[in-house]
Amino acid sequence: MSVEQLLASLQTLTPLLAREMAQGRREARLPDPVARELLDRGLFRIWIPVRFGGFELTLPEALQVYEAAARLDGSVGWAVMIGSGGGLFAAYLSPPVASRLFALRGAVVAGSGAPTGIAERVPGGYRATGRWRYASGAHYATVFTANCRIQEQGVPVLKDGQPLIRAMCFSPDDVSIQHSWDTHGLRATGSHDIEVTRVLVPDDSTFSVMTDAPRHEGPLYQLPFGTLTELPVTAVVLGIAQHALAEFEALAQNKPAPGTGLPLLQYDAVNRALRDAYARVEAVRGTLYDLADAAWNAALVDGIPDACVIEACTLTSARLVRELIEAIGLIVPLAGMNAIQREDPFAIAWHDLNAAAAHYSVSPLGALRQD
Repeated sequence: MSVEQLLASLQTLTPLLAREMAQGRREARLPDPVARELLDRGLFRIWIPVRFGGFELTLPEALQVYEAAARLDGSVGWAVMIGSGGGLFAAYLSPPVASRLFALRGAVVAGSGAPTGIAERVPGGYRATGRWRYASGAHYATVFTANCRIQEQGVPVLKDGQPLIRAMCFSPDDVSIQHSWDTHGLRATGSHDIEVTRVLVPDDSTFSVMTDAPRHEGPLYQLPFGTLTELPVTAVVLGIAQHALAEFEALAQNKPAPGTGLPLLQYDAVNRALRDAYARVEAVRGTLYDLADAAWNAALVDGIPDACVIEACTLTSARLVRELIEAIGLIVPLAGMNAIQREDPFAIAWHDLNAAAAHYSVSPLGALRQD
């Protein structure tokens, strides 16, 4: 499916989201009808290799989809980005295992990158136990992945002096979902904790996006996993910022200014702040896609972008996200009490924006990796 078809399909979801997402925020998970539509429309197959029935979109194309989905709703944008990003893992598994896990049209991954589990080496594989946070999409996932620190006879296994870490693939039957997700923003992503106890994982159902070579050719799978996280998260934050601008403009067309009864948009100060915010968001968009084009073109020509391109993705993503927060922050005070109402559309977008910006990959703490 082309990026144009995916973008057009997204736009038809607006009535469904208007009906369902309030319930999703109350239940702290993506509503079943919304999850089904995302699955049916192939929005989780963006980065699954073509050989397994995926779309294998380019990096700039995928960012367009993530941005557009987040422009509709922050939780939906996050769900699409995280769910489709898991398709990258198919490139690191043996073809038979990847086909079994990803060829089904309804295949979608949930999991966690933090190595908070332990996997004990046993004949033919590993015995894994652990609990992991923030498994977005846990309720509709068909496969879970989570990083474990490897042990042998209870002793940590080291590689180059560091703990050896591998991702384990788990069946939903082996996973217990712990309902821990209780936030102001991105509430409907269902980013709950997951837990497994002494689950046997065969060797061929483990992988590492950091140390293993991808088994699938193609420029997408040669890009560093960090780049394929940082730029997508930034695209989601961008889409949420655009959504916040639209919601504020709709609010300001009708909300009377205190003491006057005139709509906010009739005041020059409000219009100046809104124009400034729009301009700053659009400038971020241009920089993001320039960055994505540079990384993608480097992958096409050289196979793997050089260190300067990779570093630019990390540092610039963090900076762009901060700029988006600042841009929308210009208009938050002008919204008055609407900005703190639980179900006000502008307040929802503002909280979603801050929640997405807290992700490690685009936070100032994440950028410290380059220091």
